[in-house]
Amino acid sequence: MDRVSELRNNSEAAFESVFVEYRFPLYNFLYRKIESDFVAREVVQLTFIKLWRFRHHLDPGMDIAIQLFRIAKTTLIDELRKVEVRERHYASMPPAPVATDSVMDVVTYNDTKARLLKLLDLLPPKRREVFELSRLHCRSNSEIAEIMAISPKTVENHLTLALRFMRPFFSCLLIIFANLVML
Repeated sequence: MDRVSELRNNSEAAFESVFVEYRFPLYNFLYRKIESDFVAREVVQLTFIKLWRFRHHLDPGMDIAIQLFRIAKTTLIDELRKVEVRERHYASMPPAPVATDSVMDVVTYNDTKARLLKLLDLLPPKRREVFELSRLHCRSNSEIAEIMAISPKTVENHLTLALRFMRPFFSCLLIIFANLVML
């Protein structure tokens, strides 16, 4: 029995053999395309997740390598589109306060924006996406759940964890700012 048929029949051994055989060729293929170790590794992981998730849709008449590289290519395109949307969104963020504001306001705004972007980079990808849809795109939990194909409770959990993670960084900033104002 060939590996595509074995995968379609839920063979974990077939999946493992495909993984062992193709993880490095996939990584090399993706790395040559984007020259990013992190993105290449992420896309390889997502490719194998999709391979297992959609194993019943594999074409038994087509070689596993062709199907696997096709999944990797479309996954890479999806990830690059997400990055492009994120960058466009950041570009559309409100500008720094106008020149009539004090220098301190401009510095505080720029510092806060930089901290937010750094903290967003530290969040797991799915949690970051939920946070951005909620707080930056003003989407409701039910809209986010529908967009991301997850339950509203999962959206709520992601938001709670994201805010719990970010809050200490911003509370320190508020304490520092309050002390400067009192001087």
